[in-house]
Amino acid sequence: MEKQKITNIIEEIPQYKVNKIANEVARRIVNVFQKTEEEYIQILEKIEKVKIKIAKFEDEKITHYYEEGQIYFSSKIYLNSLNPKLIIEFLHYLSDEDDITYFNEAVNLYITKLLMQDLKERMEVHEIFISSLAEGNYALLVNLVMQLNYLIGNDECANSTIFGNEDYKNKLEEVFGGFAENFIKKFNILYQYQLDYYTDEDLYEIHQKIKALYFEIQNDIMDYGFNYILRNVSNLEEIQKSKEKLEKLQNLRGVIEEDKDYTERKDKILERLNRKEIELSKTTKKNAIAIRYSNKILEFFKKIFSFNH
Repeated sequence: MEKQKITNIIEEIPQYKVNKIANEVARRIVNVFQKTEEEYIQILEKIEKVKIKIAKFEDEKITHYYEEGQIYFSSKIYLNSLNPKLIIEFLHYLSDEDDITYFNEAVNLYITKLLMQDLKERMEVHEIFISSLAEGNYALLVNLVMQLNYLIGNDECANSTIFGNEDYKNKLEEVFGGFAENFIKKFNILYQYQLDYYTDEDLYEIHQKIKALYFEIQNDIMDYGFNYILRNVSNLEEIQKSKEKLEKLQNLRGVIEEDKDYTERKDKILERLNRKEIELSKTTKKNAIAIRYSNKILEFFKKIFSFNH
């Protein structure tokens, strides 16, 4: 994402105000993500060190920006109460990404919306019906992040965003393998397509590109996500939970009319889950028989020893 040019620093926010905002952000993080009191202190100590400045940007449309340990807001931003623009810049500071991609930005926006508990109803974007925590150009991207985290979990995403570690990046590489970098690039392309929609002369063509790439990423998430789940499932209870997750994923997926891709992929994944269930059932039965056999041998020797005594 492009760096922003700051033409003038109007004011630096005093430390007591920074501390007040930092406390609200840290407290909300530990409450929403069920962090401990020790982690709250760790988060608070870090974000109290941020410098917040009111600035003028060369691009007057810009209202907030983070760079190298400092958050810049235009005078248009109200700083006396918690709002999404405040939270997202604190998350930029916490994660301290050198190179913010549109995937990172979608993740940060996703976390921001969870912290603000700002949920949106199902909406239509480029003729695609989706559930998303965001509107505008990020609606599709955040919806895809919601699907991804629904399958692989929120823990690594939250930890990397809040503590600036590599957990989420490592998780994506574990799930997508060598495809992870390409997956993130597709987010950038999708976002760029949406920007092009406002300037491109052939609106129909760019509209079709947006839809095609969105559904391509969505299907990648389902395929790679369940490949990962199937590799790691280890008992019958996890199989059942995976089947429930497969059914409920449909509620998050974007659709135009009928979601044929979901139906076809679901049937194939369900078939694999059923095969895995049969394998685990056989293993469970064998283990149960082995335990019963061992118990019988143990009882036999107990009787012998008791008889000798």
